[in-house]
Amino acid sequence: MYEELLRLRHSALSSQLPASSIGGQFATASRNGDSMAAPRLDWGHERLRRRVQDGIREVRFMLNGQLAKLRKELSEKRPSASEIDGRLEGLAESVNEIIRLVGVEGEALAEAGGAADWRRRRLSRLQTELVNRIVKLQNPQQCQSAKKLICNLNKGCGFGCQAHHVLYCMTLAYATGRTFVLDSVNWRYSRGGWTSVFEPLSKTCTERGSAGAKQWGSTGAEDAQLVEVPIIDAMAHKPPYLPQAIPADLYEELSGLHGNPFVWFAGVLLNYIMRPNAAFQRQLDDNAIRLGFAKPIVGVQVRRTDKIGSEAAFHDISEYMVWVEEFYKTYELRHGRPDKMRILLATDDANLLNEAARRYPAYTFLSDTSSSRSASVRDRYSDGGLRGVISDVLLLSKTDYLVCTFSSQVCRLAYELMQVGRDDSSDRFHSLDDVYYFGGQLPLEVTARFAHKARDSSELDLSPGDVIGLAGNHWDGYSLGQSRRLGRNGLFPAYKTELVVRKAEMRPGL
Repeated sequence: MYEELLRLRHSALSSQLPASSIGGQFATASRNGDSMAAPRLDWGHERLRRRVQDGIREVRFMLNGQLAKLRKELSEKRPSASEIDGRLEGLAESVNEIIRLVGVEGEALAEAGGAADWRRRRLSRLQTELVNRIVKLQNPQQCQSAKKLICNLNKGCGFGCQAHHVLYCMTLAYATGRTFVLDSVNWRYSRGGWTSVFEPLSKTCTERGSAGAKQWGSTGAEDAQLVEVPIIDAMAHKPPYLPQAIPADLYEELSGLHGNPFVWFAGVLLNYIMRPNAAFQRQLDDNAIRLGFAKPIVGVQVRRTDKIGSEAAFHDISEYMVWVEEFYKTYELRHGRPDKMRILLATDDANLLNEAARRYPAYTFLSDTSSSRSASVRDRYSDGGLRGVISDVLLLSKTDYLVCTFSSQVCRLAYELMQVGRDDSSDRFHSLDDVYYFGGQLPLEVTARFAHKARDSSELDLSPGDVIGLAGNHWDGYSLGQSRRLGRNGLFPAYKTELVVRKAEMRPGL
């Protein structure tokens, strides 16, 4: 499996880097001063490409050579279980070291010729365009007669879930060309409603008006001035622009610039929705200074209390630290050893900070213990609990790498917001459980890029172009899903597939 994976990655890399572009039109466009032109591919870029390909080849040699030696020892010497474990552990570390080095070269390759800055500029331009559309939609010239979408904030769940509920409502409003009005009266977190911590969603149109409202999906709702929407889970007929769809007019550019276009789209909308008001922003800034927030830093979010045993399994802090350690090993290869190996620890377990600091003294843990206490089940739905969880989300979104469980809405919020204002950061995370998802979403699917012959009855055969409904990633090279062609469930090699990016027509009337 490993050799096949490396061969496929090598082939994909080669096909994406045509030699004809070296010094050709890309270089010409760059010299002409067009800041949105494609980056220049120079000879340094070619050297990096060869290093990456050489590294992939060396991984193959390492795996095949060491496994051959181990097989020979097993047949001739009959080593003990502890000796075998030691050999396998050494092999794993050697392979990880080569992969780490190849990853460093791959990152440099992704930045060569100003590519990272170019992607950042293009994404920034798309963000500006999208935000301008939202601002125009949210501030109609005639609020009294504008078509509006009414959404009640008080969904029976925690802040992360409610923020995603607001995001879903904003997506519907954007897709249907309606002004989004959020009803946050008697919000369980704050009697002051949404604007107790965030800026209003509109400067000119925040009231629903006196007209009667139609329920989403009812007869005449499409033409009604006011439409009230249900929670996403209660939608009987789901329109094509629900998550994880992106606007069709952004599809071509966004799917080229970003590894998970919907996450970027969600992040831009959330960044608009969750703009802290001036007073709260001062509090957030003071909190970041008090904690000593600085780069480099890894965000670790550990959700426990009421979620364990119901929505998520227990994960020891050591499981998170594997990926923190990996980040800093890779960071040191590129940038040298940092002054401090910082970890922003966000958790609802008030005892975890002391445990983590005791077990991992080489790291500097930053953690707001007041947020941990206010995140307890008893204090969660309070002004302090609200401000604490928002502070955690916003700080986590500003870290260099995120380690968490995607079963947590807070984790997914931070990951979405992490995409804003950066180069493609879709791979700057590790989830200990789920793949990224949006509750109530349209089916999540991947498509096969390469053929695969099932090795046993637990696996799926793949043909190029097959669509597979994704049920989960086992994080061992295999995912679980349902083949639309075969009509059955099974495991399949994740490295032979890619995510299907859904697109839908949005913004009618704008």
